Amino acid sequence: MRLRRPLLLAAVFSAVAFAAVPNARATRFADQPCPESGPGAVRICPDGVVGQSYAIKLTGDGGCGPALPYQYRVLNGTLPPGVSFSQDGELSGVPTSAGNWDFWVELSDQDPPSASWCIPKKSQREFLIRVGIPAATIGTPYSFKLGAGVVGAQAWSIVSGVLPRGLTLDPVAGIVAGTPEAAGSFALTFSVLENGGKSATLDFTLTVYPELVFATARLEPARIGQRFRSRVRTIGAVGAVRFRVLSGHPAALQARRSVSQQDYP
Repeated sequence: MRLRRPLLLAAVFSAVAFAAVPNARATRFADQPCPESGPGAVRICPDGVVGQSYAIKLTGDGGCGPALPYQYRVLNGTLPPGVSFSQDGELSGVPTSAGNWDFWVELSDQDPPSASWCIPKKSQREFLIRVGIPAATIGTPYSFKLGAGVVGAQAWSIVSGVLPRGLTLDPVAGIVAGTPEAAGSFALTFSVLENGGKSATLDFTLTVYPELVFATARLEPARIGQRFRSRVRTIGAVGAVRFRVLSGHPAALQARRSVSQQDYP
């Protein structure tokens, strides 16, 4: 009996010591929606486009348990102008400037944690969002703003490629604007010089579609009392096309206002 008491006391002391030391568990960012570009490297988020809605939600893993909410905050860097970041890791908005935007995000568990047995270990990673330029259409006014996240930018210039006829670059504001007159794909490299003498470059491909025109000269013949269906096709423009009947709509016929498929040259 005397030999068993020291062993029992040692076991009790070990259990108490184990319970008194919280377990530290590291949080980490999940691979989606922004996977790593390499082990421990910057995380690349889905691309955005100037003037188009953007929405993604960062996700976490690890930490003190799935019941505890993750918290996110931007440490430094620059978010795309027009895009906001919430505490629950959601990036949403409408980007207003084209460019490459990088920023650091910190991921942590609930603070303070509701689980007293666990100490959350925070994670910090760099993220990158590339915001591209929208497509243009011949004869339609067009503009986009360039951005590089630099401080005190002085002048923008085109170091490679040529803008399509009808578009010009404002070297101070970094705005490309005008009414394009030529269709095609134009590879462009822009350069910006900041006050400290440093420069940054941005590469884009500007696509200009032909002007929207009707490709269907006339509809199929129709007969009274028989079911009628005919498709109106178009050439040019970007995205879905919406139709509107101006006059001469036959009775008992309906026209769909939009189609998702077009004929492109």
